[in-house]
Amino acid sequence: MKRVLAAAAVLLSALWSQAQPLTLSHLFSDHAVFQQETTVPVWGWGAPGKRVEVKWEGTTFRTTVLPDSTWRVSLPTGKADGMARTLEVRSGKETLTRGDIVLGEVWICSGQSNMEMPLRGFGFQEVEGAAEAIMAAPETARDVRVFDIKTPKAYRPLTDVEAVWRYSDSAMAAETSAVAYFFARRLTRTLGVPVGIVVNAWGGSRIEPWMTRETIGGAGLTREELDALYAVEDVPDRWPETPELIWNGRVKPVAGYAAKGILWYQGCSNMGQPHCYDKLQAAMVRMWRKEWGRDLPFIFTLLAAYGHGDDNGRWRPHFVLNQLHTEEILDRSWAVCTETLGNPNTVHPAQKKEVADMMVQRALQSVYGIPTGMSIELPRLKSVDYLEDGTVKVTLTQVWGNLGSISERKIVGFELAGEDRIFHLSDAEVDWDGQTLIVKCADVPHPVAVRYGFRNWMGANLCTSYGIPVPPFRSDDWEY
Repeated sequence: MKRVLAAAAVLLSALWSQAQPLTLSHLFSDHAVFQQETTVPVWGWGAPGKRVEVKWEGTTFRTTVLPDSTWRVSLPTGKADGMARTLEVRSGKETLTRGDIVLGEVWICSGQSNMEMPLRGFGFQEVEGAAEAIMAAPETARDVRVFDIKTPKAYRPLTDVEAVWRYSDSAMAAETSAVAYFFARRLTRTLGVPVGIVVNAWGGSRIEPWMTRETIGGAGLTREELDALYAVEDVPDRWPETPELIWNGRVKPVAGYAAKGILWYQGCSNMGQPHCYDKLQAAMVRMWRKEWGRDLPFIFTLLAAYGHGDDNGRWRPHFVLNQLHTEEILDRSWAVCTETLGNPNTVHPAQKKEVADMMVQRALQSVYGIPTGMSIELPRLKSVDYLEDGTVKVTLTQVWGNLGSISERKIVGFELAGEDRIFHLSDAEVDWDGQTLIVKCADVPHPVAVRYGFRNWMGANLCTSYGIPVPPFRSDDWEY
């Protein structure tokens, strides 16, 4: 009897395999954007052992369905030319056709709520310029195309996602990530080619769900840090907080889709990890790069100022410095600073266009090699001089006479401390050379330490004349 049942199981399995229909990943739908001037993997499923032919730009590429029912081919792409293309897949009598495929630039846009926040905004939280952008969306609807992933938590790896490529008309633009949309619209206007955004963001998510446990285990965290991380428990009706839940359902199924780079806006939910987030972020990117088979550039956003329940708390700036450290441990990674874009009443700054524009500036200069005509490097603390009269002169890197402006010389966000290590809000202004900051405080006659932007919220306003915010910094190494 056992042999009969086993034989029947084998027969049923074989029959099921032969009945497996020819299928394409949802990534390869009508209106898709293929990354230009590269090799684009295309994959799907079918009956094991059957031949698959993929016709692309007059050439036929052939492969065989593997025993696990998967198949894959790699297609060459030329330079974007505005022409719509057709992808045709055949296997036996089955044929799949996808039309209106264009060549252009593809970016993966991920993170939590600040990346997820749609152009229409959240309840009681608006996006500046949303109405104008939504009304103007038809002008670039065919050039900005969106693949918006909404797969729920997955406790095992999935093979596909339920989404299709769509034009960014007004209705679609309103529901699309504001940062991703503004980025794509600016990029398509600058480069003159279509831009596809794979929007994969989940509000409230920690970084751990975006990668595997194996990756986390190899990130270089201490035993204590790992124990604290794994102590977080998954709550079924909440956003993902534990390892792999997003990786399984939203990242693994699209890993490998040819793209130019990654935009990342996440961190609020990991703010309790000011000493290891950089390691986790770097580990995640290395894993994604391996899965994609490409050294994808990584552009990420530093958390903006916000009270987080205590304006004078300092856990946010400590976390931001750790975020910023990712640039030093991960090649081809660049931070975008939002220090002056924060809001004391919401963790979601309304100036999403400004964030996107800084991401575009970085992409143009560092990824595409196109000069932006302005310095976009983040200023860092270079030196501090403590004068006998109690004045402190602060010099930053990456400024060449363009720090601040004559119209707003008084700077908010500085603090000085003496030997008692008690910080006091201080007056500051940009010196006439446009490179030096003069800081002083009557309550601190003999300062020994200076900090900038080093509270959760203090209205810090220091920028370069190009509008690039200066990230938090400090001259001391005190624990708090």
